[in-house]
Amino acid sequence: MTGVSLPESDGSVRSRDGALVCDGVWKIFQRGRRIVRALSDVSLEVRRGEFVCLVGSSGSGKSTLLNLLGALDLPTKGEIYGLGLRYRDLGNEQCNRFRRTNIGFVFQELRLINHLTATENVMLPRLFEGHIKSELMNTAVGLLGQVDLGERVDHFPYELSYGEQQRVAIARAVVTKPKIVLADEPTANLDNKNTERVISILHSLRASGTTFVVATHDDRLSRAADRVVEIAGGVLQHSG
Repeated sequence: MTGVSLPESDGSVRSRDGALVCDGVWKIFQRGRRIVRALSDVSLEVRRGEFVCLVGSSGSGKSTLLNLLGALDLPTKGEIYGLGLRYRDLGNEQCNRFRRTNIGFVFQELRLINHLTATENVMLPRLFEGHIKSELMNTAVGLLGQVDLGERVDHFPYELSYGEQQRVAIARAVVTKPKIVLADEPTANLDNKNTERVISILHSLRASGTTFVVATHDDRLSRAADRVVEIAGGVLQHSG
């Protein structure tokens, strides 16, 4: 990007064996003449099977970091590794396949499709993989049962509460049995009861060894994590 000079990374991350690794990562956006440094020299390793919460105020860089970890974007400088693979080395087709098979997403906007039932929304990530539809439907119904939506399998998103829609999105994120789940504010706007339910669901899904990285403002969720990573102004402040 023109007009932007970035310092050399100190190379503080040496291992590439974690579930996710950031090594000296910068992300710069240009908005007209304005340059926005969304992330500045972030180095981080998330161990396999770990539950990590990213915390920070709005605009701190949490969502940008999630997008990079999920191979939805590439850093301006530095490297991202997922399961030992450097994202920059993957072509578009390889990158798409890596995301489909290894990463589940719970987006802040949920992105459920209103004209599909809860079951069909959960099935969607696997519909084009050649699976027998009846078997895939049984899998989706089973996952909805795991997130306490066994009686809502034929409901459309607009017939569900926000908390129920959140749980449909979580079931959809894990239908591919991903090794990594990335979630952006999965308890936003939920009351205590629904928040505790989501936390319990995430921990039960984690029992299979899934790695979770969750961006949140919610202290209830961060208290349930193995580790909390704090970001402010695009800079890693604390990891502990």
